[in-house]
Parts: sequence; structure tokens; C-alpha cells
Amino acid sequence: MDGGEIWIYNSGSSKLNLKRNIIICIILMLTSITLSVYIKKDSSGSDSLIIFSQDFTLKELAEKNNVPVKEILHILSHADPAVWDVARNRPIKTIIKNPDAVKNAVEHIKGDVQPSKDIAKYISWTLYLSLILLLIFSRKHIKKIRVWIMVLTVLVFGLILGANPNPMESSVKLFKLFNSMKGSPNIVVVSFILFTFFSIMGSKFMCSWGCQLGALQECLFNIPVFKRKHEVKVPFSLSFGLRIVIFIIFFILLFGFGYGVVFGIKDFVVYHHLNYFKIFDFHELAAIAFYSLPIFILSSFFIFRPFCHYICPFGLYSWLLENVALNKIRINEKKCIQCEKCINACPTEAMKYIYNHKRKYFLPDCWSCGNCIDVCPVDAIEYRGSGT
Repeated sequence: MDGGEIWIYNSGSSKLNLKRNIIICIILMLTSITLSVYIKKDSSGSDSLIIFSQDFTLKELAEKNNVPVKEILHILSHADPAVWDVARNRPIKTIIKNPDAVKNAVEHIKGDVQPSKDIAKYISWTLYLSLILLLIFSRKHIKKIRVWIMVLTVLVFGLILGANPNPMESSVKLFKLFNSMKGSPNIVVVSFILFTFFSIMGSKFMCSWGCQLGALQECLFNIPVFKRKHEVKVPFSLSFGLRIVIFIIFFILLFGFGYGVVFGIKDFVVYHHLNYFKIFDFHELAAIAFYSLPIFILSSFFIFRPFCHYICPFGLYSWLLENVALNKIRINEKKCIQCEKCINACPTEAMKYIYNHKRKYFLPDCWSCGNCIDVCPVDAIEYRGSGT
């Protein structure tokens, strides 16, 4: 091992770590319940009834239905980008060729707010992730258990409970909120806070164990084709660079900065067109995502979580959160025999950086998958917080 910071733990720390994580889970559960009650109260005044007339202006329609004008136009722009230029103070029937499309847009917006289902999903995630945190890393054979947990994650949080809410949209909606393209600000903020809490339970914990799309990609990756694919590591410089570039493009085109102004592009949501979470609500899948779906599926067979590594903005955010995560992979230097099996088992470059102490912060993405713990022959790798 190269020089650098050394983490040393004694055997008596296991019980302390367990107690600590129990406290974390209890706090998280109480927080989730409190915020869920807040979501329910905040949405109690909302009405799913659509108030619509072709004689309304867009502003009147938005006010009567308590939705942002920009959000209506955003949905209409998927079919016709020129809709952004229509007059918002003239009757809808005089500015939109198909007024029913406007009504459908409002229905879509109001239908997207489903507090009861969202609350059920948040509470389920809290229980699910808490059980994983308390149980999975106290056992061997994590890899075999994880295969089935990934299937369960896809089934419950994807196929049964649907695409929304999800980590990626929680971050995208926050930026849309700043651009007056999203209603229900309290719900948007609470959603983002909850996904943040889920993520700091451990390094990329939400992304790794609870994200329905991440789990789907991993299920495809686990299908035994091209056995040497496990030797291929996504270069961190490449994955980080692409995520940053896509995020900058998203930011510029959303707010109309820089080249957005030059080309007259504003209020354009890049991630809408790359939102593969809509696989679980297939009728809402954007055209670009639909036509590139074969690439997404094929790449998932050969690359560990390609969408998460190359595109997802929440993946970028959760990478930052890894630096303050309450649980991380640690190496007990007294036990380590330097066999480097952990480096080979890690699906990314994270373990190589941890093992060689290349730096303490801003390491390559660690997915808290437990592969390194599973293969260590002397139990020298632990998943715990600092100082426990």
C-alpha cells in the first residue's frame, strides 16, 4: 500500500457501529414521517379537478388550476418548440391549434402530484434502506444477496410504485422550480431533502440500493454475457467529465445563459429527453429516450450502470455527498494482507483509490455494493462511520 491516511479499527467497534446505525435509521424514519405529513398537509388544498375553457388565456388557465404557465408550455413544447413564443394574454383558442393539448398538459401536471403514493414510496424506501444498512454489511455473501435485492428494488420501486418520485427528477425539479417551471415548491424541496438524507446514510446509498433505474441497469449487468466485462472499469475522469458537461448544458439551456442566448434557447430541459426512469411509465418516455433505448439496454449489459456514471445529475450530487456520508468503506490496516482482491472486485475505480490512499475526499464513485467486503479473505474491509 502507498502512504497516506490509515484507518485502524478494533473488534469492539462493531457493536458501537451497529448502535450508531440504529440511531441513524430511527432519526431517518422520524424525519421521513414528519416530512411526509408535511407533504400531505401541503397538498391537502390542491384539487385534481381541471378548470378549462378555450376562452381562457394561458395566464388565467394557470391561475385557476394553480400551475405555472411555464410548466404548461414546457409540456406543449415537446411536440412543438415554437409554443414558447405564443402570447400568454390571448385566448387559448386563438393561439393554440389544438386546445385539447393544453387541457391534457394541465391534467398531466396535476396528475403528477400524487402525495399518497409518494408518501408510501418514501416510507417504504426508509424502511427498506434501513434494513439493508443494519443487516447486509454484517453478513458474508453480500454479492449473492445483492443480486436479489436489485431485482426486488426494480419490482417494488419501479414496476409497482412507478417512475416517480425518483432521485434524478428530484434534482431536476429543483432547478425547474428556480426557473418558475414547477409548482408545489414545498413538495419539490421536501423530496430533494429526503433523497439527500437517503444518500448520506452511506456512500451513494440511495443510488446503490434504492434507485429503481440503477437497480435495473445492474440486473442487466449481472446477466452472464461477456465474462471479462467485470475487468472493465469506467474511468472516473471520463464519467465525471461527461456528467459535468451534460449538467452545464442543462443549466445553460434551462436558464438561457451563454449559448442559450445566442441560439435563442431557453427553458429547455435536457434531462427530460434523457429520462430513462420513464421506462417504468413507458407512455411518458421522451422520443430521444425511446429511440436510444436499445443503446441504453445494450450498454447496461457491458458497463456497470452507464446512465448513473455518464448522465444522471443526482449521481453527480450524490458523489459530492459521499464526502459527508455517515458510512464508508474502510480498510483495517492491521488485518490487510495486500492481496488486492478488493480492487478487482470493485465495479469502479473507487477501491483502487481507497486502497492506495490517493486522496481522502472526492474519490471515484463508491456504490456501497459490498463486493470488496465479500471477497476479502481476512475480513479487513469494513463499512462504517469515522471513529467507530
